[in-house]
Amino acid sequence: MILEAMSGPVELWPDAERYLGHHTRAYSTFAADMDVDDGYHPQRGPATFELPTFRIPHEAGAYLRNGLASTLHDLYRTDGWFLLPVHPQTLATMDEAGLAPFAAGPAITVVPSANVRTVFVTAIDGGRVEPHFLKLHYPRRLSRFTRRLRRPIIGLQLWVADELARIGAPVLPEVAGAVVGVDPRQAWGYLVRESPAGSSATPYTVPFFALHGGDVRAPDDPTLLEQLIVRSGESPTAFVAERIVRPMVRLWVSVALEIGCALEMHGQNTVFQFSADATATRVLYRDCGIYVDPTIRKARGLPDDLPPTNVIGRDVPWPSEQVFSLAYDSFTGHHALSALARLAHDRFGVDEEELRRVAREEFAVRSSPDRLLPDTVYYYDDRIHDDGAFVLVDTGAAPVWR
Repeated sequence: MILEAMSGPVELWPDAERYLGHHTRAYSTFAADMDVDDGYHPQRGPATFELPTFRIPHEAGAYLRNGLASTLHDLYRTDGWFLLPVHPQTLATMDEAGLAPFAAGPAITVVPSANVRTVFVTAIDGGRVEPHFLKLHYPRRLSRFTRRLRRPIIGLQLWVADELARIGAPVLPEVAGAVVGVDPRQAWGYLVRESPAGSSATPYTVPFFALHGGDVRAPDDPTLLEQLIVRSGESPTAFVAERIVRPMVRLWVSVALEIGCALEMHGQNTVFQFSADATATRVLYRDCGIYVDPTIRKARGLPDDLPPTNVIGRDVPWPSEQVFSLAYDSFTGHHALSALARLAHDRFGVDEEELRRVAREEFAVRSSPDRLLPDTVYYYDDRIHDDGAFVLVDTGAAPVWR
């Protein structure tokens, strides 16, 4: 993808989500696994497809929201019912009799994204709407996990989005969700995530992986990172260190210490915004399905209300240090920053150790004297487990990004 060939920010974002992931799924054994038909595949499918919806009476499910104001509620909820969008692959997997009692709603036009079950909404019933994302129930395996979206996770993501907004963290927040069914654990549904346009200072938005990933349609094109460094006129080391590495580490540590939440800042969840000349940039976060440490929250004097799942010590058997190492050392460090550092080294001769030094410096300044992480790196074991379960193992590797 050549930036000069793009018509503007509105065109760039969905294209980057779909196509700029070439050679970015080699970070684990299962990273490239996608159980999806070609018609809905982010690279092989059509430009858009239609999501079927159902009108669910409020007594047959629940429309959920947090404290964040949003105009998107008007698109999905009325006094008598709410819309339930369902991915066509989910309909093909499930017993459709469960939705037979409900009237069909308007079709939603969406653009597929790299992780398949999150889609970019452009129109409802043929009418253009404010662009936003839907995260859908998808009981098929994508990478390591089967991507069901049940009520406890929906509640978690709305709770975390509220908390991130409360402390002023830069986030694309989930503002609503809904489920069909009344079982508090098994009812399933979707989430609504805002995707506000970048500010006038940084109007262009891309997922982090799009910075270092190749274009699957034109793999010989320079990556976005290369183009942005040239546009900025800055040294490659300074651009990567000060505009990407330092802000990412700062955001992760500050959120962990302030509200006890372990952001999963890998290539899909980290978002990068920039100006046309790349002299203004911003790092943001999205996808609030993360883990929460109640011990940190208690030490900060925060209220003891907690989300319905993913609370360490209550729902999660692994110690906080190990879970936080998964989120920082493996997701943020290995999956995201190491991939970017390799590209910067290969294309510009950037010293990868200098980038790691900047990260260690920022981590130490932000986290001292707190001990958040163990002496070694933790990651998943190399197996697929049932129903979203996982096992953390000590890799024995020393951390390099802290």
